[in-house]
Amino acid sequence: MDELLGYVIGFLPVLVRVSGLVMASPIFGGRGVPAQVKIGLSLVTAMALYPILPDHVLSMEKVAAYYVVILRELMVGIGLGFAVTVVFSAIYLAGQLIDVPMGFGMVNVVDPQSGLQVPIFAQFQYILAALVFLSVRGHHGLFQALSSSFTLIPIGGNLSGRSWPMAVLALFAKMFYLGVKLSLPLVMGLLLADIALGIVARAVPQINIFVVGFPAKILIGISLCVFLIPAYVTLLAQVFGAQGELGVALKSLLMSF
Repeated sequence: MDELLGYVIGFLPVLVRVSGLVMASPIFGGRGVPAQVKIGLSLVTAMALYPILPDHVLSMEKVAAYYVVILRELMVGIGLGFAVTVVFSAIYLAGQLIDVPMGFGMVNVVDPQSGLQVPIFAQFQYILAALVFLSVRGHHGLFQALSSSFTLIPIGGNLSGRSWPMAVLALFAKMFYLGVKLSLPLVMGLLLADIALGIVARAVPQINIFVVGFPAKILIGISLCVFLIPAYVTLLAQVFGAQGELGVALKSLLMSF
């Protein structure tokens, strides 16, 4: 019985960190994922990690201290999931920057992951990014980062927590830059279309440019999107790679704790 109690005491912080990551990450913790799947994934991952983790000794002699360890592990797990969420938020930002000049800014759809209304193109880019994330085994890199976090931040170890505000601020700045970079080709193409329509309206005043412009910009935007999908997928594969923005975001947050 004492061995079983010791196993549970040592296993629970691992489970809490893994659960925090699963709950906070956009792919595994979305509203469309059943709770049974989240619980099962957390349990299986924690059971696979626990035997290979560095030895740590915890006890229930001081219940308050043990609860502090549990709370700290939850914060670390949520921090890792937050890094993934910020990267995927950059995808949403890119879609929103494209939707407005394309004419879809007032048309929203319900995102099943978050339950919020998002622009159409942003939802399309998010789904495509999720497929690329799984195809390049980004989830493997995410769980590898989770495993490495137990070495960088041992269970029951001290957390400085001094640099995480600056790390979060830098992460937001990088993700804003990423969103602009992802949307820039289409936005530039639509800007050139606006300039061309302005020249046509100036040269031929009889044409109602507002009636012609909206469907023309939608057609141009969709055509550019189809043409740029290979480059977009390649860029997303780099983002979700080990040396991409996702890996850098996970590493920077882990080093800031």
